[in-house]
Amino acid sequence: MAAEQKPEWNGGELLFAGGTDWAMLGRGGGGKSKANPKDELERQEKYPNLVEPHRLKALLGVKIAFIAAGSAAAHCIVGDVNGVCYTWGRNERGQLGHGDLLQRNAPTVVAGLTGQHVVAAAGGKHHTVVVTKDGHSFAFGLNSQGQLGIGSIKKTKATPEDLQLSPVKALVDNAAKVSCGADFTAWLSKTGQVWTAGNPQYGQLGGGTDHMYNAKDTSIKIMYEPQPTPRAVEGLLGVTVKQVVCGHSHSLALAEGGGAYTWGNGNYGKLGHKVQQDEMKPRLIESFRGRMLALPEGVCGAGGTSTFCVATGPQLYAWGKLKVSGDNATHPMPLEDLSGWNLRSLSCGPGTFAVAADNSVITWGAATNGELGYGPSGKKSSARPDKCMALEGMSTQQVACGVGFTLFLTEPTADKLAKFPVYEPAVAVEEAKGGGDDGETAAGGSSKAAAAKGAGAKRKGAAAGGGKGKKAK
Repeated sequence: MAAEQKPEWNGGELLFAGGTDWAMLGRGGGGKSKANPKDELERQEKYPNLVEPHRLKALLGVKIAFIAAGSAAAHCIVGDVNGVCYTWGRNERGQLGHGDLLQRNAPTVVAGLTGQHVVAAAGGKHHTVVVTKDGHSFAFGLNSQGQLGIGSIKKTKATPEDLQLSPVKALVDNAAKVSCGADFTAWLSKTGQVWTAGNPQYGQLGGGTDHMYNAKDTSIKIMYEPQPTPRAVEGLLGVTVKQVVCGHSHSLALAEGGGAYTWGNGNYGKLGHKVQQDEMKPRLIESFRGRMLALPEGVCGAGGTSTFCVATGPQLYAWGKLKVSGDNATHPMPLEDLSGWNLRSLSCGPGTFAVAADNSVITWGAATNGELGYGPSGKKSSARPDKCMALEGMSTQQVACGVGFTLFLTEPTADKLAKFPVYEPAVAVEEAKGGGDDGETAAGGSSKAAAAKGAGAKRKGAAAGGGKGKKAK
């Protein structure tokens, strides 16, 4: 009997769950400012946590082709079916690409990409990289580690940081996909080659070295030389790579034939080699050999401390630090809670996870801003995978996690979408606040918020269902 023909994907509707206080997401206090109670209450009204999936007023009726974020990103990137790119969120390093440092609280078209048909994107801690239909790549935001891949880093005493506030062309051609770590980028070419640029400190570029040097003649000051020119990962030459994903400081590549390679920071065992050590170049995971192979086209993901991929079965495997408490898994272990599901998409935040499977969305992890989408009467966090009941029965095409939020790309069925509230921010554009730096897990630092003004954010429509769901099978 012939295989069932999948309907062609012609775009869908974006839904959003999580924090809207972009200046504070992922920073000290779980996203809460240290203001007095009155100011704090006003701020919460102005920047609510959307604990159930919401439609966004700015994108109503827009058919979205893809959604993107990153495990270290506090900003969002989406593209519509016409190749138009929208960004919003934190922007203190120009990572939104609008030519300024103003924070966008609502999706805004990236004017600098006009004329380009954007088909894929990814976000780092302070940078964004997109790929176009014709294989070109453009990048914007912080370039202090060469993570934009434009071949140089320009800074002076007057401007100590290289900030590219508008899209600039990366030195990568024939690109098909892209993934961003905190401060590095990996491109996958249409011919299956992986190219990397950015911070080499933990070996996450896969070039065989961390480019360490001593910056002082009379004392010791260890530095790691940024790599602004994209280079092919030599350890993968001769291998046809089908997918590459980046966590904060490590990478995973799935190759034709079933091989899975990891490299970079090895803390928590997230490289899957049974040891906690960095790898300077791609190393084949021994667990995926012989009778159990990684599925090259299967879902995969990498977060702040963990890694996932599907192998023979099919069965989803995970390794690294998967829970706030508990032991690390230093080699791939089957994630039994998701056995038997037809997985369509997987994404990792710093410590949260989302999967689109069959007609369900399953989320879990240490959430801080309602990004799991369980609703006002649901759990705040979940140690085990659980259904997001508001999305139950819908065909969700893609999920994308970031710092304190999750994006869902669902079928554009009007009657099903009508139940979701519509969110419109009280202020669409404002000065980016709080330049405090985030730590590796996008937490820490502080940010003094501007005083909240005016009425709270507008939310329309009936609340979606969102109580506790049944455990994912």
